[in-house]
Amino acid sequence: MKKIKLQEMRLKREITQDVMANLLDMTQATYSRKERGLTKITIEEWNRIAKVLGVDKSEVAEENTKKDSISTNFTKRFTTIPNSLLDQIAFLTKENLELKEKLRKFENQDN
Repeated sequence: MKKIKLQEMRLKREITQDVMANLLDMTQATYSRKERGLTKITIEEWNRIAKVLGVDKSEVAEENTKKDSISTNFTKRFTTIPNSLLDQIAFLTKENLELKEKLRKFENQDN
């Protein structure tokens, strides 16, 4: 089921799906599937989403009502990613965003 409150809060703050995805350390496609209710949003993800939006989790979180065997099987197979790897991905994503910003500033100096 589509996450209406989440989408409305994101749009109200003029945050694109791409920016939201970057802030949550996921691809835009993954974020889109979560917002459309095609993929489950975990409790940890709801906490991170609430933090990004600057609200309490209870204001934005909606139930994951869609139950299908594909997402259930996918979740069962791929939930053992080591925390160290997730930390490294988060670090690299943040570093990538910082470098992109530095590059933009550098390019603007030439103009």
